[in-house]
Amino acid sequence: MINLNLKIENPWNDRWHMIWSKNGSFTKHKAWEFNGYLTNSIVEVYFDFKLNGDHAGVKVLLSLFGYTSELNIYDCRHWDYEKNTWATP
Repeated sequence: MINLNLKIENPWNDRWHMIWSKNGSFTKHKAWEFNGYLTNSIVEVYFDFKLNGDHAGVKVLLSLFGYTSELNIYDCRHWDYEKNTWATP
C-alpha cells in the first residue's frame, strides 16, 4: 500500500458540496468513479494505491482553491481477511 497526502485547508470554512459524479465499470469486478466537489481545501494532493483489502485500487485527488477532482479505480469485491483472498458470494 502506498498513501501520500498533502493538504492545506481553510480552517474557517467547512464547505463540502458534490458538483458532479460519474461512474461505471470496466469488468465484472473493476469499476471507476470520477467526482467533483466544492471543499475548504486551498491545496490538496492525495494518492492512494492498494493491491488488497476492501475496494483495492488507485485513488487520486487534486484540489486547488476549493475545487476538488477525484478519480478512483477500484475492485468491487470485499477482502476476506481470514482467508487472505477476495471474498466470493
